[in-house]
Amino acid sequence: MNKLLLLVVLGALNLPALAQDTLPEIAPTSQPAPVQDTAAPTDMNAQPASPVLAPVPLDQVSAILGALRTVSGEFTLTLTLKNAQAKALSFSAGRDSDQNCAAAPSVRVLQVGTRAVVYPTGEKRICTQEMKIVTAPAGGSATFERTLNLPAGEYMIEGWFQGFAGDAQQRVKVGAQPIRITVK
Repeated sequence: MNKLLLLVVLGALNLPALAQDTLPEIAPTSQPAPVQDTAAPTDMNAQPASPVLAPVPLDQVSAILGALRTVSGEFTLTLTLKNAQAKALSFSAGRDSDQNCAAAPSVRVLQVGTRAVVYPTGEKRICTQEMKIVTAPAGGSATFERTLNLPAGEYMIEGWFQGFAGDAQQRVKVGAQPIRITVK
């Protein structure tokens, strides 16, 4: 009986990894859309949870993704957020369990020719809860960096900032044009 229970528990722990062969595309939105809670309430008298707003694009803010065109081994990737607003703007992002516990920028790495997703791998991690906060002055920019280590090959890297911005700490998403790199 204990062996059967152990097999059932081990099988259940492997289900999330098996179910995430590909990552879904995230469609751009112009208005926040509520995300509905699909979990059934355990208490019939309980009130439904408040809807969570999806990230929205941020006016007068653009992003540029950058890295050397040819790298070997470990390299630095930067995402620069350009603030064209007339006031300073702070950006904050927490660590993401889908992004190897990195705070920002969020990235997806695709192998050229196959479109196979190389990173993120789909493995979830438990991350600490600190936030990375960077402020862009009016007409200035804020930069987020992270390090990647990829095997030799040709890759397209998609990058974006997803977190909070401004005094109201509104959830935002700012995407950048993908870049192509060669790892030797």
